[in-house]
Amino acid sequence: MLDRSLTEFLERGLAIHIGTRNAQMRPNGCRVTAVRVEEQGQHLVVYIPKAATPTVLEDLRDNGQAAVSLTRPIDDRAVQVKGVFVSERDADPSEEAFVLGQWQALLKELDVMGLAALNSTSSWSMWPCVAITLRVNAVFSQTPGPEAGAVLA
Repeated sequence: MLDRSLTEFLERGLAIHIGTRNAQMRPNGCRVTAVRVEEQGQHLVVYIPKAATPTVLEDLRDNGQAAVSLTRPIDDRAVQVKGVFVSERDADPSEEAFVLGQWQALLKELDVMGLAALNSTSSWSMWPCVAITLRVNAVFSQTPGPEAGAVLA
């Protein structure tokens, strides 16, 4: 579902958020440190800081539905990946450089945009993470403009 071009975009260091819902259809969500595309584009691994996971994990265990929004701040190119919960695990220490590399890439982009002075993320705990695997079932363009909402995969 996620081709090579889309994979390269998703793994470059973006502003990422995961959204879930509980049994009463109330939304929950949290920031995401990084993502990795696996299984030839069939799975998206979402790295969520452990400090931010409790309600999201409860929702995923309960109903398995998630939407991951990924945005490149410099030009607002955005994608939404919808998926179904497959598994969760503690992120391995060997993944730390990959995960934090994406986070640092996002911070560098914010700096280029002149937002470094406004950046208050230094106190955010972005590692350690829980790695959540989602089976991708839909991908949409969320970039503002005439193609917003278009199905990408």
